[in-house]
Amino acid sequence: MAPKVPVAVAQSTADAVGGNLGALIVRAAQGTNQTCPWELVTVKATTSEARAAAVWVVADAIMAGRTGLDTDSYRLWRQATLSGTPLSETDRSIVHGYAYPVFDAAGREQKPGRKYHGLEGYVSEWLWYLTLKETPLKAGESVEFLSSPGPTSTDSGGDGIVIHRFQNSSTSLIFRLWEMKKFTSEKSDDVGPTIRNAVKQLHDNGAIYLAAFSWADKHLAADTRVFVSTLPRQWAKAETTSNAGVSVTVDSAPPKAFHTAHKHLPTHTHAGALCGRIVAIDNFESFAKDVREYVWTAL
Repeated sequence: MAPKVPVAVAQSTADAVGGNLGALIVRAAQGTNQTCPWELVTVKATTSEARAAAVWVVADAIMAGRTGLDTDSYRLWRQATLSGTPLSETDRSIVHGYAYPVFDAAGREQKPGRKYHGLEGYVSEWLWYLTLKETPLKAGESVEFLSSPGPTSTDSGGDGIVIHRFQNSSTSLIFRLWEMKKFTSEKSDDVGPTIRNAVKQLHDNGAIYLAAFSWADKHLAADTRVFVSTLPRQWAKAETTSNAGVSVTVDSAPPKAFHTAHKHLPTHTHAGALCGRIVAIDNFESFAKDVREYVWTAL
């Protein structure tokens, strides 16, 4: 299926506003008086071109991430996608290997009544990553490490982790373990159970998730290396350096959220222990499918 808005148009629209999501989203602090405050990130879709630009930014970032060190394959995919020129048989077979696990365009809804959520979950994880990566930082704060999404959204283990460094503070490093979910209001408008289950998941499995993260191949400062060697212990002891976050991608923003989330992480009671994020995109299922169409254009 051809994309509704040509990829080249989506790309030029995105480039006109900086080539990232910053100009295509609106951020708003919510629940500032709650134990668990949260941020509402709304993807602006005032025109079909603006929505397509957001789709392109996500698709492009995903393929850059999936190809990794194989920059030639990323370049070939991008050039073929934007120009509409088919890849050679050999190039296609290589690029196909990077895209196939999540974006197989043969059809994920082949059987009547059966739905596949891997695509939406995966796009949701990338939306968390991209919007968190662009989050404005406070004075003296920097991101020491931010994990990018794994190969698929169905991998076992933690969804994401971010380590912050603070200058002129008694605590120089803290981490936040994140769980990402997607929620579509097909049967209910209440996102509460999804948030509750995500927080409980972190409560029950946080130490397991942290123990599974691999740091051997990461380029880290000496003190950061020492810090990450004790992440499971910090979590198990609920130290003030260990924190949790839940991000949920939804079709429309709820009037309230995360107001009881802290009750499901009773071990972590220090200030800032839990925070939330809602990423709101009108008809998110369609948005995720559009990402797949852009990824698959050259394939």
